[in-house]
Parts: sequence; structure tokens; C-alpha cells
Amino acid sequence: MTEWFRTFDESFWLRPDDVGAEEAAFIRKALRLRKGQRVLDAPCGAGRIAVHLAKAGCTVTGVDLTDSFIRRARGRFRREGLRGSFLAMDMRRLDFHEQFHGIYNWLGSFGYFSDAENADLVCRYARALRPRGRLLIDQPNREFLLRHFQPRKAFGDAVSHNRWDAAAERVVSKRVARRAGCRIESVSSIRLYTPSQMRRLFERAGLTVEAMYGHFLGEKYLRSSRRLIVVGQKQG
Repeated sequence: MTEWFRTFDESFWLRPDDVGAEEAAFIRKALRLRKGQRVLDAPCGAGRIAVHLAKAGCTVTGVDLTDSFIRRARGRFRREGLRGSFLAMDMRRLDFHEQFHGIYNWLGSFGYFSDAENADLVCRYARALRPRGRLLIDQPNREFLLRHFQPRKAFGDAVSHNRWDAAAERVVSKRVARRAGCRIESVSSIRLYTPSQMRRLFERAGLTVEAMYGHFLGEKYLRSSRRLIVVGQKQG
């Protein structure tokens, strides 16, 4: 069966290009990135975060499955005179070795693969880090989401019908949208990890968790936080 993210209408993925400066500033601080250091944005979308890191002097590599996103990111960097490398690639095929000072997976793009593939992705991120480099993964906070669960949620021209699969620890969503008179449907499944489960994922990949945040403004994680942002450092 075709994976949902390969066919899902791409217009639902992206936030506006002019949004991202505050998020990039938080990521740069959380990863302790300095001018000239290398950072991997995977998945990078159309580069709305990466562009601000490049302006701050970081050397950016972006990876995303969607060709049109990669073309947009390359075009924006070219127009703004910034240097960056962008690759159209499935994250599950990442094969870098100790190249990056920092890596981030931002805004709920983690957890959509099988449990084994999610764990393998964290290991691939870890292998791509230089010794003492840092990884940041951002997910919806499971406890907050379940306390405020919405079985039906509308966004733009789409409606999402959601259910919690307690056995699999996943939110399963069926999205229905209309584009040019056509009905578009897709079903996704995202594994939501608790803080302790996320810590174990990091530790098994050789990363020591340094911090957990509940917001990109830098607030520490609480059970009531909307997000779970985990930062871990590679040993060595």
C-alpha cells in the first residue's frame, strides 16, 4: 500500500514562508550552533527554518521527500544569495557519517513510520552527528493531546477524523479534502512517545538527553505543555 505522505496534498504540509525566525532562533540556541557549523534539517519542507539558520551563518543541508519542496527551498536560497544543499530523499535512507554539529526534526514530523523505523531514524540521526553534536526532535505532547482530544478537526479545506489506538500508542487520522472539485482522502498514523519513551530512543542511539522543552520560546516541558521538544547530545 502506498504510504500516505507520498500522496497527501502538499498544500496541507507547509506553513507560510515568512514564518520561522523565532523557531530558528530557538533551534540554534537549543543545538548550541555557532557560525560556520553544519546543521541538518530533516525533513526541511520548503526551507522556512533553514533560511534563517543560513542567515545566522550556519551551513545548512536540507532533506525532504517532496521534490516540489526541495525546488522551492533551493529557489529561495538562490534568490536570497544563501548557501545550502537540498536533497530529495526519504529520511529512512539517511546515510551521513559524523558530518553535522546539529540535526533537527521540527513541528511534529517524527513518528509516522513503524516503531522499528522510528528507532532506526534516531540511530541514523546519531550516526550523522559529529561527536558532541546535538539532535532535536519535536512532537505533539501526548498527554496534552489526549486530554484535549478532538475526534473531528477542520483545517482549511480539509477535515480530519481522528481516533486514539491505545494498543499501538498512535493517533490514526483520516483526512478528507476537496481540490478543484476532487475529493482527496488519506489515512495517517503517528506514534506519540512519552518523555520516558523518547529518552530511551535517544539513549539507545547513543545520545544523552540534555533538555526537554514544552515550547519554542524555551519553556521547560510540563505535562500540560502542548509540545515535547527533546534535545540530546552524542557522546565522544
